[in-house]
Amino acid sequence: MSNVTRRDAIRAVGLGLTAAIAAGTAKVGVGADAAANLANPAMVEGAEAWKYAVVDPKQVADDAYENYSVGRCMHTTFKAIVENVADALAEKDPLAAQQMKSFPFHMMRYGGSGANGFGSLCGAVNAAMAAIGLFVSDGDTRKALCNEIGWFYERTLLPIYKPEDARDEQDYPQTIANSLLCHISSGKWAGVAQVKTNSPERTERCSRLSADLAQKVAELLNQNLAALNSADVAPVVSLKRAQPTATCVSCHDKSGTNADMIGTSACSECHPDYDVEHSAR
Repeated sequence: MSNVTRRDAIRAVGLGLTAAIAAGTAKVGVGADAAANLANPAMVEGAEAWKYAVVDPKQVADDAYENYSVGRCMHTTFKAIVENVADALAEKDPLAAQQMKSFPFHMMRYGGSGANGFGSLCGAVNAAMAAIGLFVSDGDTRKALCNEIGWFYERTLLPIYKPEDARDEQDYPQTIANSLLCHISSGKWAGVAQVKTNSPERTERCSRLSADLAQKVAELLNQNLAALNSADVAPVVSLKRAQPTATCVSCHDKSGTNADMIGTSACSECHPDYDVEHSAR
């Protein structure tokens, strides 16, 4: 009878995998001694973020728009950003580029229609913030960049992106969502456009919106990289909370007297009674 224990068997498998990794990395010109450091060549040395290279924001937007039908908003926004970074790194750092291209992008398909159809956080916003988290290690910088994304989505007339073959640009509907929720954002746009939320027109709108968010992330990450490399470039500075949000949180967020809410989004979309309720105080 064999005396090999389950722990011994697992250890043997682990040693075999280590040897296989070392052999594989040696084939691409990397010594076996460095194999342990190549588990993810896309990682920034000494940091948790992945490497970043300047990309063309317009190309990122075009790719997000063109591939919307493959996996919808979250999938196409995230993939367009990451694959363009990989292309930008391909010549200088092919191993990092290859690792980025092998990302399991299919996981991002859950984000469509506000996370699996729940109508919550817009998938394009979800993807934009995920991409920022992938490429930015510093917590304060990450928060500032994500703030820019959230408030850009809430406060901007969207969509802005215009496909090259579009014929409807004069009258194409735009709305200010005043919310990060797909439920509110898409519903408001459908109401202004006078279409159903399951219509081709609404799908086209979300394709363009995905392009807008992908482009915005590319612009912010380009600016952030430039600021890291030059004292002459201003870093991205987080926007201040808009009114009435700033007034609301002065009482209701964790540092306020009530401390009964979490959030930085615009309040009035979900709390339309704000003015009446608070003007009486």
